[in-house]
Amino acid sequence: MCLASVLACSGRTLRGLIVAVVLAPVSITAHAQAPSNSVPISPASRLGLGIETVEARSAMTADGVILTGEIVVPPQSRRAVVAPATMIVAETLVLPGQRVSADDPVQVLSSPGLEELRAQLDVLGLEAEHAQELAQRAEALLEAGLTTGEDLHERRLTATSTRLELDAMRARFGAFEARSVAGQFLVRAPADGVLAEINTEPGFRLEEGAVIFAINTDDAVWARLHVPARLSDGLSEGGGVRVPGQSGTGQIVAVDTMIDPARRAVTVHVALPTGVNGRPGSLIDVLLPVAGERQGLSLPARAIVRLAGEDHVFVDRGEAFQAVAVRVLTRTRDAVTVEPGPVTEGDQVAVSGLAALKNQLEGG
Repeated sequence: MCLASVLACSGRTLRGLIVAVVLAPVSITAHAQAPSNSVPISPASRLGLGIETVEARSAMTADGVILTGEIVVPPQSRRAVVAPATMIVAETLVLPGQRVSADDPVQVLSSPGLEELRAQLDVLGLEAEHAQELAQRAEALLEAGLTTGEDLHERRLTATSTRLELDAMRARFGAFEARSVAGQFLVRAPADGVLAEINTEPGFRLEEGAVIFAINTDDAVWARLHVPARLSDGLSEGGGVRVPGQSGTGQIVAVDTMIDPARRAVTVHVALPTGVNGRPGSLIDVLLPVAGERQGLSLPARAIVRLAGEDHVFVDRGEAFQAVAVRVLTRTRDAVTVEPGPVTEGDQVAVSGLAALKNQLEGG
């Protein structure tokens, strides 16, 4: 009797184990196929991770689109001195940012190549002088009937070509003044302005064609923007622009005809409104009169997270945060505009604690 009970109990246990083993793979497979783009979060975890959210709001505007650009110096406001040969910095007499007047000494450079160029310049000067004397002598001989007009023509051509070659050589030599030490040259400022783009480190090597230094001749500044190709069709030279928070109107001065394949953007230069200034290389927001991109949602730039090579945001779904892929329409230093659809107006989007959410989503 006891033995039969034991055997019956063992049979039921064995059947239960068999059922569990059969069903286990199904359960595991079903769990593996479940979507994993959400991170469950409790109120305590939300507080502990410091997660904060903001509301996605419509970025509709009748003015245009705000993009961030880089402040640059206009070409007409910049005078550069270029190395005519390989040169080495020996001594710097003026520091970057200091104001100089035309012809002020700026830097001492060492260059055996420039020394050879100076010797060629001296020889060419003598040749030009001699060619001019021969041309003048041919004129006198022609008047005396001792030569032909063809000979005079040849002499004049030689004198002219030699003089042009000399002028080109002098232009290449530029503002370089030979010093008493062989191979050393003093370079002077070509215009009044503020010194920029100069390397002051002794021994620094400058290759032929490199910019030795530049002079910013006035305070005018432009902005260089990389405008998404889809927004660039309505832009043209002469179009007005504004800087948020500033009065006055600037102007588009150039729209590149080529699309940058890496950025998928068009480079646009704009003259900033009067009174707007900044250091070259700094960033500035510019309002462009772009139509047709007015249905986006505005979010802080820090809400964007890169997942699997794409832009995402974490949307608050109550008991979890869902990672949602978004298409960024415009981007500035502080804000982005995303295409509505995956994210809708009124959604609460995380702007802090993103590293923790991303780590949990990726199984960290």
